[in-house]
Amino acid sequence: MFSLAFYWSLCVSQFFDNKRKDFWQMFVHHIATIILMSFSWICNLIRIGTLVLVTHDCADIFLEAAKMAKYSGYQKICDTIFAIFTVLWIVTRLGVFPFWIIHNTSIVTPTLLPVFPAYYIFNSLLLLLLILHVVWTYLILKIAYKALMAGQMEGDIRSSSSNYSESSKSQ
Repeated sequence: MFSLAFYWSLCVSQFFDNKRKDFWQMFVHHIATIILMSFSWICNLIRIGTLVLVTHDCADIFLEAAKMAKYSGYQKICDTIFAIFTVLWIVTRLGVFPFWIIHNTSIVTPTLLPVFPAYYIFNSLLLLLLILHVVWTYLILKIAYKALMAGQMEGDIRSSSSNYSESSKSQ
């Protein structure tokens, strides 16, 4: 329930934060997550919902830590944490999520249990999240590549303005 409230707050607060290039992708992600969490609770698929949350949240912690290090001026720590985040992201969101969770919900489950209408909605939303993961992985790898070429991680490439990256260069 706390996670559901958190995603509702992200969905609403997104309209008041700085606009990012991936605004609509994030909005779709938050709505899909809210629906998935609600479905997993209503349809008694709590184990699947919990696994999806765990696979997503374990990498997100490192992304937020890298941002904090960047904003605090600790570039080396930021680069290290971002590298850990990138590896965790790829392993969890392009490895565990599609090949374990989606595989089990879409291929294994119908052989064990009767399919119900919400099954198709649930798996469609999981696939939607996977598509978003692929798009975001491209952006993450783009940041990582630029960081390797420049020697340090740049600001958030989703930003529509360059306010932060200009102010960080002057420090």
